[in-house]
Amino acid sequence: MFYDAGKQKKEIRKKVLELRDAVPVSDREQYDTRIKTIVTDRNEYREAQVILAYASYLSEVDTGALIRQALADGKCVFVPKVSGDEMEFWQIETPEALKEGYRGIPEPEESISFPEWVEKRKEALVIKVMMWMPGVVFDAERHRIGYGKGFYDRYLKHFCNWEKTICRRHTGTEIRLKTAALAYQCQVTAHVPCETHDIRPDMVITEQGIYCE
Repeated sequence: MFYDAGKQKKEIRKKVLELRDAVPVSDREQYDTRIKTIVTDRNEYREAQVILAYASYLSEVDTGALIRQALADGKCVFVPKVSGDEMEFWQIETPEALKEGYRGIPEPEESISFPEWVEKRKEALVIKVMMWMPGVVFDAERHRIGYGKGFYDRYLKHFCNWEKTICRRHTGTEIRLKTAALAYQCQVTAHVPCETHDIRPDMVITEQGIYCE
C-alpha cells in the first residue's frame, strides 16, 4: 500500500487542531502559566542571549507573557515575519510593536534582522540562542507537524548553512541554537508521520513536562 505521509499529516492536523481549539480558555491560561515557568527555568533560556520567539495566534500556547519576561530579563527578542515562502526574524523592543500580518498573525516591523544583529557582534565568539516554535502535533520522539507551509523547516535548514558558512568561517562566531516547541499535552500523540525534510525540535515543552533527547 502506498504510504502518503502528507495525507496522514493533514488528517492528524485537522483532528488535533479541533482538540486544541476545544480546550477551555481558563484551562489554557493555567497551562500557559505552567509552560512559562518550565521554559524560564531551563538553562537553555537562562543562558540565552537571544530568543527567537513566535507571536501566538488563536489557540496556540500564548507567548505574550513569555516575550515580556524575556525582554525584562534583558534578552534580545526577535519575532518572525513572512515574506512570500520565506520568513525572517526581526528584533522587537516591546510586544506592542507587533501588528497584524500574514494570515492575521502578529508580526514585527522590519527593523534589525537576526542575521544583521549577529554580524554587528563580531567580537562575540559564541552566541547562545533559544528558539520557541509553534506547531500542531508532536510525539514523544519530538516529530512535529506544523501548519503545512514548511516555514520552520526551511528556516532551520537555511540557518544551519548560514551559521556554518557565514558565521563560523567568515566571522569566527559560533551560534549555539536550542529549539523548543511549545504545545499543550493534548497536541502530543502516539506517532507522527515524518518526511525527510522534517526537522525535529530539540525539545517539546507542554504543561505536563518536557520531551527531549
